Amino acid sequence: MSDWSKYGIHKGLFLWPGLWVLAAWLIFAFEHTSGNSLKMYGLTPGNLGNWYGPLTFPWLHGDINHITSNTISLFFVGALIRYSFPKEFDKVWVISLLAPGIILWFIGRPSVHIGASAWLYALVAFVFFSGVLRLHIRLLAQSMLMVFLYGSFVWGVLPHDPSISYEGHLSGAAVGFILSIWLRKVEPIESLKDHKLILEEDVPWDDWKHPYERSLHFEEVIPTPDIQSIRPQGQQFRYEDGSSPDELA
Repeated sequence: MSDWSKYGIHKGLFLWPGLWVLAAWLIFAFEHTSGNSLKMYGLTPGNLGNWYGPLTFPWLHGDINHITSNTISLFFVGALIRYSFPKEFDKVWVISLLAPGIILWFIGRPSVHIGASAWLYALVAFVFFSGVLRLHIRLLAQSMLMVFLYGSFVWGVLPHDPSISYEGHLSGAAVGFILSIWLRKVEPIESLKDHKLILEEDVPWDDWKHPYERSLHFEEVIPTPDIQSIRPQGQQFRYEDGSSPDELA
């Protein structure tokens, strides 16, 4: 596993997302096997007696489809954030858990709100806007992945279905956006950083010339040697009969 550490792959990569998934499923199993409803621990906006609601409501789910969709997405997006920003993961994870519920307590409809959708919206919004604000190629790829997988989330912040807590979704998206602005100067792991582009002014002009152009550039011109100058002095050319060109002339 140590060989993978330089790529951000380590033993604790799936730890916190995995623990949350385990806890959510244990609570769901207890509620439905024992017959004891835990809806009283949901979030009721504006109710002072429900001060614990922002902390407890993400752990409760209505049915098997609700908890399955939320836990799979939380595990995947949570692991992605832990991989990309391991030093800031705990901060993003906890704030995304608590802050949406606090906002929802003030702006939500007078009903019982349950589910981890607000938490998920915060994490997805953080990943998306982190890539957009930094303009990192690899982080932008993660942003496009969020659009591909969760592009329909944009409709979740609109009041189109009375049974859906759009206020919770909106609160989560706002928290994720604020977190991405707050942590916009935090660099991701080394393998996700962009390579520095080489600018023309950083390289000598001669290095930008075409190799063929450089091959034609001579620092000095070597003159063609004169044939007469390389003949041995004191010797004259003669034919086979012993005569010389000067004598024939």
